Amino acid sequence: MQFTAYFEPIYAASPVPTAEYRYPLYRLPPNLQSNPSRLEIEGRDGTGMNSPLQGLEIAWLRDRFQAYLVHVQGSARLQFPNGEIKSIGYAGKTSYNYVSVGRELVRDGVFPLEGLTLPVIVTYFQQHPEAMSEYLPRNPSYVFFRETNGSPAIGSLGVPVTADRSIATDKTLMPPGALAMIHTQVPFPTPEGKLEKHLVDRFVLDQDTGGAIIGAGRVDIFLGTGEVAGDRAGIVTDTGELYYLLLNSEQ
Repeated sequence: MQFTAYFEPIYAASPVPTAEYRYPLYRLPPNLQSNPSRLEIEGRDGTGMNSPLQGLEIAWLRDRFQAYLVHVQGSARLQFPNGEIKSIGYAGKTSYNYVSVGRELVRDGVFPLEGLTLPVIVTYFQQHPEAMSEYLPRNPSYVFFRETNGSPAIGSLGVPVTADRSIATDKTLMPPGALAMIHTQVPFPTPEGKLEKHLVDRFVLDQDTGGAIIGAGRVDIFLGTGEVAGDRAGIVTDTGELYYLLLNSEQ
């Protein structure tokens, strides 16, 4: 079983586009029959200059890859210049299948698969921002958001997910809402501010799903909100075991 992790980021945002805040997040369109791709919605530069969804923007971010990561994580808290914090969550998506940008980088020989983590990808795009115009549009799937009025991150079952205790799996295969036990490595912060992985055996609830979590061999652990949660989630690339606790109807 391959374990990864996700989190709810907190990113700086603006309610209007500016020279600094250029990358939009969109509300769910009233009609998705045209099913536009990421490239059609955002354009090659990610700014949505000629987007068919103009007027549906929730906010603009100043970092293009942060805007992309909101799509991957499915929720976020947006911090505006006046101090206001707005929470947003998943509202829907286009019907295109998710394509992993990390896997595309591996396929092109930019990185080996072994040791590829989110911090490695973030650093690469910080050093090569022009590469985002090549790699981000390769994931045609596009996520839309809604304002959640300060509520915690919500899973696909419509209930809040809990840090370190909620998981996401492929709900076409796994039982939604089931009690389960995981056995894998999870990173935790040390008093010195570093991260150390520890083997954990703990009960979790299967409360979420995701576009990248496909097949019986994938589990995503929710690790909370904010920077530390993101640092922890970014380095989870471990194998482990997942057990469901099911009622024996024969007894």
